[in-house]
Amino acid sequence: MLSYGRMRKDERAVCASLAARAFMDYEYFTDYIPDDHRRARFLDTMMEIELRINDGPAAFFAAKEEGTIVALAMLCPPEYKKPSALAYMKAGFGKCFLRGGIRDVASWNDMEGKASEPCHGLAGKTWYLNLLTVEPSAKGRGIGSAMLQECLIPFARDRGGNGLCLFTNSQENRRFYQNNGFREFDERWFEYKGHRLGSWSYRLEW
Repeated sequence: MLSYGRMRKDERAVCASLAARAFMDYEYFTDYIPDDHRRARFLDTMMEIELRINDGPAAFFAAKEEGTIVALAMLCPPEYKKPSALAYMKAGFGKCFLRGGIRDVASWNDMEGKASEPCHGLAGKTWYLNLLTVEPSAKGRGIGSAMLQECLIPFARDRGGNGLCLFTNSQENRRFYQNNGFREFDERWFEYKGHRLGSWSYRLEW
């Protein structure tokens, strides 16, 4: 049985490591940082910074099974403002450039900004699901859907939200969100080093 709660500070390192492992083979990162070693080092550093700098402006949730964290989510309220580039650099993002490669990480960062534009451009009280990831060894057991339906959607709804949005670059994830009631409202494509990456934005309204 799953239990849900806000991520505690003493759980941050475990959650960052889970997210780094889960995203290791995701096209969103492999197309931009193809070298496995560099990508692993980049993800470890980037996820730690992302969780630390956004803990407060955004809400992080951990799903646990028998006391072990098996999934992580990051929900951003409608008024959320992403920390500035200067704030990221002060938090240590320069290490990400060194570990992932300056050109590759800069290109990935530019793509990420453009891919998220459709969601950030929505009006109203729509919450943004910036991250939902499951421990790789626990995938395929319905944990992501359960967390979405039992924790994240109720949390946003109870705080006056009228919807939830996100973008994904994975065909598998497209099916996942469609099966959970989301509808696609934007499609765009990016090219880098011979790779063509699709980006699809989804929204669920209630």
